[in-house]
Amino acid sequence: MAEVHLLQRRFSRDGAERLAEALEQVLVTDADFGPRWPQIRALGLSLQQLSRDLEQETDRMAFKLDATPEVDAFRDSLHRLAEAFSRLGVIAQAYPSAT
Repeated sequence: MAEVHLLQRRFSRDGAERLAEALEQVLVTDADFGPRWPQIRALGLSLQQLSRDLEQETDRMAFKLDATPEVDAFRDSLHRLAEAFSRLGVIAQAYPSAT
């Protein structure tokens, strides 16, 4: 059986709960969200970091598993997923700001 290695957590549960409560309050009061481009660009950076983390973990995992066609296919799928995250991150970072 393969060992499972969790990726590092980059957020706190408390922080996520606070953000969810704040979002719920804004939705209930029908308040204006304001411009979204700063958050979208910041999420782009997060996606790119996630992509790098996934690439590193995939490469580390590859050394610990036997080289079989299934493992190679799985590793290639994870690399493609990381590449997709990276592309989405680039798109998000290029999101235009309001002028």
